[in-house]
Amino acid sequence: MRTSNLTRWLTMPLLSCALAAQAIPPPPPPPPQLGEAQMTVTVRLVQASHGRVSKMTPLCEVSGTIPIFAGDGYPAQFHTREIWGCTMRWKGQRLQVSVQGAAAVGRGSVTFATASVSVVPPDAAPLCPGMCGLQPLADSSGKVKVSGTPRSLTFGLAPNPVSLLNARPTVWLEANVTITRPIPEHRR
Repeated sequence: MRTSNLTRWLTMPLLSCALAAQAIPPPPPPPPQLGEAQMTVTVRLVQASHGRVSKMTPLCEVSGTIPIFAGDGYPAQFHTREIWGCTMRWKGQRLQVSVQGAAAVGRGSVTFATASVSVVPPDAAPLCPGMCGLQPLADSSGKVKVSGTPRSLTFGLAPNPVSLLNARPTVWLEANVTITRPIPEHRR
């Protein structure tokens, strides 16, 4: 009896260490902000049936400012800014479309940009029990890396394959992003 209690007390710290090792780390702290840029996003809803696109609906064109960070672009994707104003009608409800973006300028004049669009209906199911957020009806994202500090960047967003496969009916968001304004040089 005494040995089993001792064993139980000795295994508790090991178990708590193992559980802590499975925890999701927090996002990196935001890098220094160099300024802001103007981001314009044009979003369309694409619907498909029987393996073919059946309908394309323009949803919005929204513009707003996004932060420009110093660094390699990795932390910037965790510190995007939301641009409000994009909505869509779905099953008789008006849903908010989340539009987010950020940019970064790294050493050696390399520019990074990231953007995403997504919509989550009120009746969305969790992606996984207990730990994950709600399953978006549709979400798309994209990242770009270019040499120099261009006055503008334009890129498209790709649909998330998981949300595309889980969507009923098959829908996705198609979006084009333009980031303008001279992006400041990174100061060493």
